[in-house]
Amino acid sequence: MTRSQGLLLFTCALSLYSVGQVWLVQLSSYPLWRYVGETHFRAYHLAWWRSIWGVVLFPAILVSAGAVIMLWWRPAHVQAWMVWLGLALQVLLVAGTAVWWGPLMARLESPNGGLSMERYQLLIATHWLRVALVTGYGLLTIWMLARSAWAETQD
Repeated sequence: MTRSQGLLLFTCALSLYSVGQVWLVQLSSYPLWRYVGETHFRAYHLAWWRSIWGVVLFPAILVSAGAVIMLWWRPAHVQAWMVWLGLALQVLLVAGTAVWWGPLMARLESPNGGLSMERYQLLIATHWLRVALVTGYGLLTIWMLARSAWAETQD
C-alpha cells in the first residue's frame, strides 16, 4: 500500500465515522434537547459541548486535513477533480460550522436559561445541509477508494 492509498483509506474510514456521527446527532441527539428542562439546559448543553471534542471535532479535523493532504498525495487512478470536489465539500463544511452552525449552537440558550425553541428549530432545519455535506464527502471517499482499488486489480 502506498502512502497516498493509506491516506485515502484513513480519510475514508474517518469520513464514514463522521457520517454515522452526524446522522446520530441529527436524528437522536438534537431531538432529545427538547426534553431537557429549563433549569438544566445550560449545564446539559455545556456538558454536551465538552463531550464532543474528542469524538466529533478531532475526527472532523483529521478528515479535513486528509482532504487537504490528498492534493499532494493523490492516490493512483483517482482523478484530480474528485480530490478538489472533496476539498470543496470540506471547506463548505468548515466555513458553515464557523460562520453559521457554531455561532447558532452557542446561542441556543434562551434568556431564562432554557432552550430557545426558535433557534433550536432553525438549527434542526439548517443542520440538514451539514448532514448532506458530511454524507456527500463520505460517499465521495468511498467512490475514490473503489476507483483506486478497482484499478489496482486491473494493473
